[in-house]
Amino acid sequence: MSRTLVESFYLKLKEISTYGFTIEEFQKAILILCFVRFLLYSFKYNLLTSFKICSIGLISSILWAMALNDCIGAYYPNLALHPLLRNAYREEIMYREISQYRAAERVFDALIKQTNSPYDFDWLTPIFAKFPPSLTHITDPIYVFLRKDLVNTLSTVYKTSIKPMSSMFLYVGWVRVGKKYCPYHIRWHFTFITLYNTFMPYLFTSALRARVFLNKVLIPERRYAEAENLRIYLGAWAFVHITFVMLAMLHAIFSQYFYIPFLTYSVELHVGKRPKDSIFSGGYTAWQDDFIFYNIRLRDTLRLWWGFLGKGTKKSRSGKKRKNN
Repeated sequence: MSRTLVESFYLKLKEISTYGFTIEEFQKAILILCFVRFLLYSFKYNLLTSFKICSIGLISSILWAMALNDCIGAYYPNLALHPLLRNAYREEIMYREISQYRAAERVFDALIKQTNSPYDFDWLTPIFAKFPPSLTHITDPIYVFLRKDLVNTLSTVYKTSIKPMSSMFLYVGWVRVGKKYCPYHIRWHFTFITLYNTFMPYLFTSALRARVFLNKVLIPERRYAEAENLRIYLGAWAFVHITFVMLAMLHAIFSQYFYIPFLTYSVELHVGKRPKDSIFSGGYTAWQDDFIFYNIRLRDTLRLWWGFLGKGTKKSRSGKKRKNN
């Protein structure tokens, strides 16, 4: 007897509440929320305006999705240490097995290609054949380099120098230099992620060192109580970090912002205040109304609650009304 839709939904909800989301499920949920938002905004505004608003939120969310994939890859061994990360752990195992299989296929294809045609650019042969024999001591090394080593050299330069800096090039070119053509919401989230990426490697390295300490010191020395405590801490560490990135994706897909002490303030020193007269600028930023840039009090910097979705508290809103009156 087939399950009803309600039963399937209940079982799926129970599985998620027990073992957590897979990354693919979470990303699909983000896309569904984006589509629902597009439909709602189509009635409120029009199709084109709704498409622009939702596209801006989707791009910002994709930026955080890349950060989420980095988290899963960095915390991969620790995912099994928290029950709500078990599904993500199984998904990562399958992903790595498929990636290894595809990598082996690419290596095999490259070996076959080298056997059949070890050199590239066959069309260069007749061109270099036209040079006089007196110049062969100059043209032959160039010919060998172009046909044999050029592709590998360019590939190495791209992988070691260009690819690691591609996100920074995009940030500088689009967010900083071309900020006129980049919506504020994308600039805000892109700048936050750029700042976030400057210290994330230290967190990943700390988690890795803790795991090495667990496997190479605590377990061999049979300090099982300490090992169990460290396993709990590592699982909680990964869960909190991944949850933060997921919440950031949810804020981004709904064109919202969030406040993290020191970080948000540093971001807004670069991108400025949210333009309130534009419907494309997204949600609320109550902290920007209270902050006096470059002259901020430490107590305000450490404040965490700025109202639901950053709308501000009732006290602050009533204070603004009295001030305006």
